[in-house]
Amino acid sequence: MKQRKGCLVKRSSGYYISLMVDGARIVKALHNPDGTPAKTLQDARKAQADFARVFALGSKADATQAILARLSGIQNEIAEIQSPKPKVADCWQAYLKHPDKLTSGELTETEYKRYTRQFVEWMQDRYPETVYLQDVTRAIAGEYAKTLEARYNGCTFNKRLIFLRVLFRVLCEGHPNPFERVKGKPIDSTPHKPFSSEQIQKILGKANGEIQTLVIVGVYCALRLKDACLLKWSQVDLESGVITVKPSKTASRSGKVISIPMHPELKSRLETTFRKSEYVLPWVAWRYNNDRHAISAKIRTLIQSAGIQTQDAEGHTVYSYHSLRFTLGSALVSSGVSLEIIGQLLCHTNTTMSRHYSSIADTVKERAILSLPSITATATA
Repeated sequence: MKQRKGCLVKRSSGYYISLMVDGARIVKALHNPDGTPAKTLQDARKAQADFARVFALGSKADATQAILARLSGIQNEIAEIQSPKPKVADCWQAYLKHPDKLTSGELTETEYKRYTRQFVEWMQDRYPETVYLQDVTRAIAGEYAKTLEARYNGCTFNKRLIFLRVLFRVLCEGHPNPFERVKGKPIDSTPHKPFSSEQIQKILGKANGEIQTLVIVGVYCALRLKDACLLKWSQVDLESGVITVKPSKTASRSGKVISIPMHPELKSRLETTFRKSEYVLPWVAWRYNNDRHAISAKIRTLIQSAGIQTQDAEGHTVYSYHSLRFTLGSALVSSGVSLEIIGQLLCHTNTTMSRHYSSIADTVKERAILSLPSITATATA
């Protein structure tokens, strides 16, 4: 007999059929149409033929089901390739490849990458079982937002929140955006305070290397953190004693360029600074370009190490690198410099901000801020 029909086996109770199915041997008793055992060879051959026919039909049905199941799986795989569900772990790569991603500059895109990495690491730590981005719930988003809220001020928190909304809108189209209902944090409107000369002395005493130079640049140039960190030698003219900068904050609006006369203390510092790259402070520039908040955190830690509380009782930031702008502005007001000249030095678009320094200077009670020549002389000697 051919294997597909099985072999006949005769026993005392009647005939049986023996065949191999998927490597296993199956033995079945053969019966006549009336249900009685097939005891003659003729009846056994008829029962064998009927059994083989039914078995073949069953096998074809099973094969058809298997083929349909496989086709269904292939269709699902094709659908996922055409419209893949982005995973939490790979969402940054998915965002970069998406045609609807934001058009951003290099520095901004680096920031977005860091926001995403921070979120992914938090998810992997708290919710490792949540594989796909679209499975992030509003409850999870709310919990993450509270983590950010406790760590960052209003401006920094809102930047992260806005991008996370964009990330989910781009990658999870058609699904609820878990960050859509998360409320932004009020912007901290508490003004920064100027440092006293004694405070600056303490800060510089705790600083060293490029960070100390960064503070001195802030003291005598009042540049914002980005402009100070990314200051280039091409902007520094030691011969004429002038630093020329196009402030990044107003570059896209006015393109205004300011020239800042170098204080002797700053000029002396720069003259003894070794030129290792196009940047005056190469390590600071590299750190800022990779993680600007890391530099802010380092400055904050430096200020605190000098015994100065960076926040008030309500948690508002009152001392940071930006306070150095207030320090110079207040000192200039105390020295009788006109608001117009202060506005030019600090690149104010109007005199409103310059007048703010005047109000700060009026709060000085028992002592005036020491003149600029003595601010860093002792600390850097």
